[in-house]
Amino acid sequence: MALILGSVAAQADDYFSKVDRDGDGRVSLPEFLERMSFAFRQMDVNRNDVLEPHEQHIPDAPTITLAQHHERFTAQFTRQDADGNGSLSPAELLAPPR
Repeated sequence: MALILGSVAAQADDYFSKVDRDGDGRVSLPEFLERMSFAFRQMDVNRNDVLEPHEQHIPDAPTITLAQHHERFTAQFTRQDADGNGSLSPAELLAPPR
């Protein structure tokens, strides 16, 4: 059991360090948006900052711009920032979505 818990903790630390690009122990909004936009950028084949229906994996998906995507994830960031300090701690980042 201790091995499993250690592995889970290591994975959580690894994920946090990938999002915390500057290694300061907290995740800023730009770092969060960068990580949360990875899939968007991969799917945006023509690199126009717009996910059109044919670029998405969901039939009949609505068009979404990168700005709209960032708006949604900025709201998520704000909800996750439980202490309101403008950055996410490991506990806040890894907590279930609010």
